[in-house]
Amino acid sequence: MGVGLNDNYVSGLARGNEWRTTPLWGIGLQEKVNGHAYFLHDGCARNYVEAIMWHGGEGEASKNLFKNMDKEDRDALVAFLKSL
Repeated sequence: MGVGLNDNYVSGLARGNEWRTTPLWGIGLQEKVNGHAYFLHDGCARNYVEAIMWHGGEGEASKNLFKNMDKEDRDALVAFLKSL
């Protein structure tokens, strides 16, 4: 998990630094269905890019791949997420 996301909240067997990424099916409908485009467990990410960049732990490698993409590829990935 990314630095700063550990909220020390225990839920079941999960500690505050352990969060499961939910399936991305329907993520493109977030704003239409929920009236907002906030992401992550507590809504701290205001868009797809922030959500990706907050990742650490098991998601660190994917975050770094995204960070090193050129703008056109990053935009294409965000467009794909919006299509889900």
